[in-house]
Amino acid sequence: MVTALLAGSDRGRRRKSKQEVKPNQRLDIQGLRMVAVMLVVLSHLFDWPRGGFIGVDVFFVISGFLITGSLMHTVAKTGSISFSSFYRRRVRRILPAATLVLVATVAASYFIYGAARFKSTVWDSVAAFFFVSNWRYGIEGTDYFTASGPVSPLQHYWSLSVEEQFYFVWPAVIFVIAAMAARMAWTGRARIALAGGVMGVVVMASFIYSLLDTASNPTWAYFSTLTRVWELGVGALLAITITYFDHIPDRFRPFIAWTGLIMITVGAFAITEGGGGFPAPWAAVPVLGAALIICAGVGGEQKYLQVLTNRVSTYIGDISYSLYLWHWPIIILLAAVMDSGIYYYIAALFLMFGFSIAAYHFFENPIRASKWLETGAERKERSFLDVSRWRLPALKMSELNQTIGIGAVALITAGFAAYALQPATPPTAPPTRTVAQAETVSGTPEADLAAQISAAVDATEWPELVPSMDDAIQGKQAPADVLPCGAVKRLPASSCTWGNPNAEKNIILIGDSVAMTYVEPLRKFAVNSNGEWNIRAEAMFGCRFVDITFRDDNAFNESCPGRKADAIAAVNEVRPEVVIIANGYGNTDSAEWEAGITRLTSQFAANAGKIVFLSAPPNGKKPADCYNRSSTPADCLNQVSEMWTERAAVEQRIAQSIGATFIDSRGWFCTADNFCPSFVGVTPVRLDATHMTPEYATLMSPAFAATLKSAGIA
Repeated sequence: MVTALLAGSDRGRRRKSKQEVKPNQRLDIQGLRMVAVMLVVLSHLFDWPRGGFIGVDVFFVISGFLITGSLMHTVAKTGSISFSSFYRRRVRRILPAATLVLVATVAASYFIYGAARFKSTVWDSVAAFFFVSNWRYGIEGTDYFTASGPVSPLQHYWSLSVEEQFYFVWPAVIFVIAAMAARMAWTGRARIALAGGVMGVVVMASFIYSLLDTASNPTWAYFSTLTRVWELGVGALLAITITYFDHIPDRFRPFIAWTGLIMITVGAFAITEGGGGFPAPWAAVPVLGAALIICAGVGGEQKYLQVLTNRVSTYIGDISYSLYLWHWPIIILLAAVMDSGIYYYIAALFLMFGFSIAAYHFFENPIRASKWLETGAERKERSFLDVSRWRLPALKMSELNQTIGIGAVALITAGFAAYALQPATPPTAPPTRTVAQAETVSGTPEADLAAQISAAVDATEWPELVPSMDDAIQGKQAPADVLPCGAVKRLPASSCTWGNPNAEKNIILIGDSVAMTYVEPLRKFAVNSNGEWNIRAEAMFGCRFVDITFRDDNAFNESCPGRKADAIAAVNEVRPEVVIIANGYGNTDSAEWEAGITRLTSQFAANAGKIVFLSAPPNGKKPADCYNRSSTPADCLNQVSEMWTERAAVEQRIAQSIGATFIDSRGWFCTADNFCPSFVGVTPVRLDATHMTPEYATLMSPAFAATLKSAGIA
């Protein structure tokens, strides 16, 4: 029979045996779960503390500690690990509650979202059900064409996927270690050394890999199982070496626990997602903080830690899994139908706690305590695990079920009431435009487009859009034959040149994805120039034409320096009449942006007839976020942002300093008073926050060509 890996001294075994019958002996861990889930909830709902997402890292440590301890305790009692029993317990513990939220979220998405986002949510639920969400979101986050998509109401399932992928492998590793120890008849210390050594190597390898991947591919590192295993592994190491923590003097344990709690608190306020270094090395702060709290409580009941062990904290710890599951879909779905404000926050809090409490008491707990999937072997294991130091019995509140039910319903009712009582916000309308403004450009393509834009701004109902908004949201940033020209692999110049190939006048377009969206109106201009012009695209998706290194984790960014050099070489070789530069606008420092543009343009200015800075379309709401079954055109109406205005001013200043031309794009997308609709006529304008649809590029082409001529370019 395989003996216990945790076996230490007789004194340690006697201590463990004595503690096994003590109920609720680890209320500090339940309180720690409360800290973890409330950090996540507060961060996601109020964006405070900014680093509250580290609560997930705390959960990883707790999970690694408890599951590893249960597995090893099972080996000690039965001599082996029943994989069937282990996974039956995991299914009963995790799957029903997770599936309930998946079904509820998909159902709500059907009534709230448009077809495109609903379809995406369905696929998100499939990935979540099979515990591969982290792969799905990791791939999407590192894919340039999907990275700017709407936030999924099921994105939080990525952490469950990481845990379950870890537990798909870890029980087998423990079984092999235990079998080897029994076969070799090793002592207890040798067994601990082997198990600890294996997990120690795993932790170090995962942490090093996490450091490297965080530096090179931060989005993938955030979701990857391999970059997170070390966090679960730290908890596992605590479980493997638990007998050593029995000997911590009681007078030191409160200091150790409070040190850990302070580390988690500091991490929640000091660590940010955009600050770099996460998950490695900065996740080590909450991970080590959680480890200190756990090891400090091994020797007995925690003292002077009532902030974690009080009844409220431990109850929130009890419902933490349910609360984690419900909070995110409620935040995201509610945001689709409510404006941010006091009514939104009240509704979100009441709904998430109401559904969590009800689901915990009347769905999650009854199933977990039931005999569903139970076998004789699994029933035997549960009998000794229920009184071990690895089991955390929930507070016994069954006699209060009726009261709990009434309370949960009251919270849910209050949440829906807050939604219903939210004062109606009248649609924002621009100031009335005078006839004189329209008459100044009467009869021109610009005037025709301006009239359609004005009518769209004043629209109160959605027209029958072509393509539909859902199709536009799922569409590409450029026509199918144009897309390859902006790919990582540069195509021959002939494949990305339109108009008369022997034309005397040439335009070379350089920049990023915004430039690629301007290819369509430019090539229509060239094709309609009676053989006078041709247009050549030297732009690349995800590659801003500015001498700044952007920390983007995709293949487009890796190829960007070479493509910018190729574009400069093309200008110097062709010596075109016009070079057009178009970039998406970001939050880069204005002085840095100006210097970066100037450094690049100076490398070809002598060989370009005219340099034109073509401003990006004014950024606005993502249609996927504002367009749904209950929305109106006013919900997706935008105003030109201050950021756009500042960035456009920088480009205009650069143009003036080098004798170039600046073209303001607002007239193609917005009214004279800076209101920008999401559709014009029956054509969707944008497919995301920045890029216009190919169909709108066609619609605005006549006005685009007229603007080029009036600017003296054509």
